[in-house]
Amino acid sequence: MKSDNADVPLDLAMSLIAATADNSLSVNALIRRFDDLAASIQCATPQQLMNSLFGSGKFTGNTIEYDDPANSLINHVFDRRLGVPITLGVLAMEIGSRVGVPITGIGMPGHFLCSAEPIGVGSVVYFDPFHGSEPLSAAECQTLYRRLTSLDNWSEEFLMPTPSRQLVVRVLNNLKAIYLRRNDVASIRWVMRLRTVIPELTAEEQRQFARLVRSSN
Repeated sequence: MKSDNADVPLDLAMSLIAATADNSLSVNALIRRFDDLAASIQCATPQQLMNSLFGSGKFTGNTIEYDDPANSLINHVFDRRLGVPITLGVLAMEIGSRVGVPITGIGMPGHFLCSAEPIGVGSVVYFDPFHGSEPLSAAECQTLYRRLTSLDNWSEEFLMPTPSRQLVVRVLNNLKAIYLRRNDVASIRWVMRLRTVIPELTAEEQRQFARLVRSSN
């Protein structure tokens, strides 16, 4: 995943993360799961796409075991139809790109949303796949932020699109934090190895990884 500031393919990045966690998995087979899901969906608008993916009985947020690392690994998201906001957002973005319905990731602090610009609507519509398929206005996103964070520092910048590279970093941040809380040293190691190939994280991650290896020997 080493690159300059260019965006990275999210289906490939998420598949590589899952295959690093479980080396019995095939990256190409995981990418085909995105293709197969997209082939099963017929939609022409963002709302139809969201209904197809996150309507009743579809993919949903894991509100019971939010801290389960499986929520951040795309193979488990496909298998269980459960995820966290960012992995469900990736699903919407990647399926949308395959069916001709562009979806943008929004890395709002404390949560992850999606946005779209429906033809003829004239304004951006937001979605929160973790909580369902219903659209949100910018004002409703602000209310959601305040409810989730208890902070009163809202900024319109919180609804700016998130580059895919930063999205991948955020997924790896989540996994690293989860495995640290669980003291899962083996999993911390593979996450940190992936993080060392991201240029802006390399130096600090290499130092932390060296300390981890010394402390576990």
